[in-house]
Amino acid sequence: SRGASNARQHDNSTVVATMRCVWAALVAAACAAAQNEAVAALVAKYKKSAGGSPAAPTPARQPEAAPRDVAAAPARQPVAGRAATNDAANLNDVVGLFAWPKKPRTVWAAAKAAITGQPDAPRTFHARRPSAPAPSTNINDDVDAYFKKWRRVVPHCAPLMQGSCVYVAPNGGIVHARDMSLAKNAGSSKQMLADLQLRAVSASLQSVLPEDRWVSWNMVYTAAGPTKPRPWPTFAIGKREPHRPGLLMPNPFFGAPSWWARHNLLQIAASQKRSWATRLKKVLYRGACGPGARARLELMNLAESSNLLDVGFTGVDGFPSIQSCVDALAKKHEIRAAPSASRRAPHVAQTNYSQYRYLLHLPGAATGSYSRNLQYLWTQGSIVLVWNQTATEFYYRHLQNDVHYVVVDAATIVQTVEAIEADPARQERLRRGARAFYDAHLAAPRLIDRWRAVLEALALRQDVEPPKIDNSSACTCDHRLATRYRACSTCLHLEDTEMAYFMGILKKPKRPRAPDPDDVVGLARDILAAKTLEAARAVARAFVGQN
Repeated sequence: SRGASNARQHDNSTVVATMRCVWAALVAAACAAAQNEAVAALVAKYKKSAGGSPAAPTPARQPEAAPRDVAAAPARQPVAGRAATNDAANLNDVVGLFAWPKKPRTVWAAAKAAITGQPDAPRTFHARRPSAPAPSTNINDDVDAYFKKWRRVVPHCAPLMQGSCVYVAPNGGIVHARDMSLAKNAGSSKQMLADLQLRAVSASLQSVLPEDRWVSWNMVYTAAGPTKPRPWPTFAIGKREPHRPGLLMPNPFFGAPSWWARHNLLQIAASQKRSWATRLKKVLYRGACGPGARARLELMNLAESSNLLDVGFTGVDGFPSIQSCVDALAKKHEIRAAPSASRRAPHVAQTNYSQYRYLLHLPGAATGSYSRNLQYLWTQGSIVLVWNQTATEFYYRHLQNDVHYVVVDAATIVQTVEAIEADPARQERLRRGARAFYDAHLAAPRLIDRWRAVLEALALRQDVEPPKIDNSSACTCDHRLATRYRACSTCLHLEDTEMAYFMGILKKPKRPRAPDPDDVVGLARDILAAKTLEAARAVARAFVGQN
């Protein structure tokens, strides 16, 4: 009877253990289903907000069943005397398992504070760049950190209003979800420059791309950067504030890597012909005036009081004239505008930047965000000065103040330049640091490495199912996909000189205007009236000079 009793007790404990396993499996399945349905609903929401039709709900993905021969792990029991903070230490892993990257930081902070009872410290912007970068041997470690946010499969991009989805086919062809030029959206020219860059990068990294499936991401072309997190990868060319979401990538004005390499070789060759002793002991800056050009106006106000500054506006963005732009900035920010601030400065070709010892970089004119000017300064053999700002690009985090550049503002720029002028050893160190930074982070192979890191991450993590591309709005500039998608309206196929003109590096020569018909009649009459050949030639030369 004792043996029968033991057998019954053993059977009862087996039933209880089995019921616990089944209950745990049902809870896990319900959580997985709820999570996948929430993600599908969010994707449908974004598609609907972009003007498209919501996607059909996808069936919930069930968790894999445990092998039959493997016993379920026993339930974890609390240990007496263990500090309560041990559970809070694993909070990131527990919450992160169910938190899609769509969660805003404020929601995450509130949830963490509610569970742990300890509010998160407020995030503040740094006043200036850190003196040393984060210790890491991988210059693209931020790419790994970005994609680790996805604990599950990375979804494909779906069309939305900010930027455009970019799809890369298994053969390396590039497709855009929409042609931004047709709607005259902000950043349409950047879209085509980015396409030019991507086609060149894709050709170089064909071996990295998966052979049997697509990869995709959302590309935001505005200088200020993305406005909100998305459930799919979002890339940006710059951010006005570092806390904005998205992964930073090379801006379109780097062009194709091969063009970028040739361009900088020319700049290096030109700079090496100019000795340091013969260079002007001045700070050079040229740029446009625009709605976000407060820092530029502050600089222009200093020009009257210092002979060290060769600065000025060369154009205008968003205003009918430089004067109207300066007046609007002065009124908006309640600052005085010097009379010379609205004076148009003469253009300085980029090949002549190396005539100056100091080259200054300021925030952009349109929104006060990044400006592509900085990437062209590192190969001039000059000292790079950077205006104190919060805007950032993919390589800014590697910059070291007083090693690669020197940070300045309206209160310090003149004193800083005077101090550097009195220290030849510091001059040489800063010049070498600028060139070393270009070689380590901005040379053409480094740009390709950046894209390689991203494409490898997408190939490893992104959904194996092909993306849903709307053929009615998608376009391509790639000949390999010309039969499947319509051509984009402003595809770029530029040679070196045309590329420089398009980017504004070289100033286009003015085309001679067509002479007025009455002037031509007058020229013919004057030539016929001339009594000698020399007199006729003089009349013709005078006419050409006037027109």
